[in-house]
Amino acid sequence: MDTSQSPEPAVPSITSQRTTFLALVLDQMHKPYRWGAKGHHADGSRVFDCSGLVTWAWHQAGGKDWRATHNTDRLWAECAPVASAADLLPGDLVLYGRAGHTTLHGSPPTDVDPDHVMVHVGAGVVVGASGGGSRTLTLADALKADAKVKVFTRFAYRPDVLGFRRLPFVS
Repeated sequence: MDTSQSPEPAVPSITSQRTTFLALVLDQMHKPYRWGAKGHHADGSRVFDCSGLVTWAWHQAGGKDWRATHNTDRLWAECAPVASAADLLPGDLVLYGRAGHTTLHGSPPTDVDPDHVMVHVGAGVVVGASGGGSRTLTLADALKADAKVKVFTRFAYRPDVLGFRRLPFVS
């Protein structure tokens, strides 16, 4: 009888870059949401939309500067898929939107149309810039809509979860 065990599958590690990315995201709690914002406002304050928070923190953590090129469509298309919620690690992305064919924003064709992204921080909890939309263009709009970087205790706070993606953490 063979009592040897097959090796456990490799689990991606929680790298220092991933830890830095998470800390940067969490440090932005309660910063206002503004459609299209990638981290900087004319008055020197920080403002974000959902993909702007992800791409800003990714760049600050040593990743490529995707702020001008990556929105939710590009994050979906270019980040590695995560098979299921059970495989999520802190720092992975949860994307939301509609099923259907799209080629928006110069992204390759896909079967989904992501329109929102949040960062998984562990135990199903997500953080991200939320509560706004294409009409949230000023800080007054954000205040009125309670649009800001916030936390939700479960990633399925929206019913339209499309799937999960992993940024290319290296260190």
